[in-house]
Amino acid sequence: MQPAGGFYFLKVKYLLRRKLKLWTCVPCGMKTLLLMSILTCSLSLSAQDTWKDVYKESAWADRDRWQKADELIQNLNLRPDSHVADVGCHEGYMTVKLAALVKTGSVYAVDVEQPKLDKLKTNLANRKVTNVTAIKGDYDNPKLPINTLDAVIIVDTYHEMDEHDKILQHLKATLKTGGRLVLCEAIADARKESTREEQERKHELSINFALADLKAAGFTIIKQQDPFVDRTKEKGDKMWLIVAEKR
Repeated sequence: MQPAGGFYFLKVKYLLRRKLKLWTCVPCGMKTLLLMSILTCSLSLSAQDTWKDVYKESAWADRDRWQKADELIQNLNLRPDSHVADVGCHEGYMTVKLAALVKTGSVYAVDVEQPKLDKLKTNLANRKVTNVTAIKGDYDNPKLPINTLDAVIIVDTYHEMDEHDKILQHLKATLKTGGRLVLCEAIADARKESTREEQERKHELSINFALADLKAAGFTIIKQQDPFVDRTKEKGDKMWLIVAEKR
């Protein structure tokens, strides 16, 4: 997806060349100045874009500043030999951290998009991480082994799961008794009272919807925190946290 500034640059150039038919009439020197001006504007727009991609590996170091990843992982109650899943793993930000903790255990990294899994595998290989299994899940099934996992974490992905009820049943089946499910999602203050559909269109979800889903699925809520992370500067929203348990 084009960043806002890049889209602006291409759109202006298109209008100049095709729709307005002015580009061919502009002297070469003027073209250079005009393009430099547009590029400067483009860079400025990108710098001001609060909806930047925080999931790519290049953003991991900055993400460490605000994500509270260590605190998230503490809520999983892991041991060195634990088996844990990172559902919606993207390029592996949480996966890599989990793998370092469960050195004699294993991590299942699940995503529905193959390009993200390909990038994950590259990131793992570069770090010589060998205790991770990458899984291409379905939109209604993460394809995890039954009654095997000590914990599952889903960070900023649950809102994408249209088949959330089916997903939760699969997760409940994959967890051992006493296993934990940690959800961490985002919502802007201005949309907390919006409908679920409106929130999901903005790639957000309020904590109340998730709590209701988890209770309906038979999970026991052992912790909830809202807000958990304030990422207003990074994404224009705040993240909440739920820790649930299979009993």
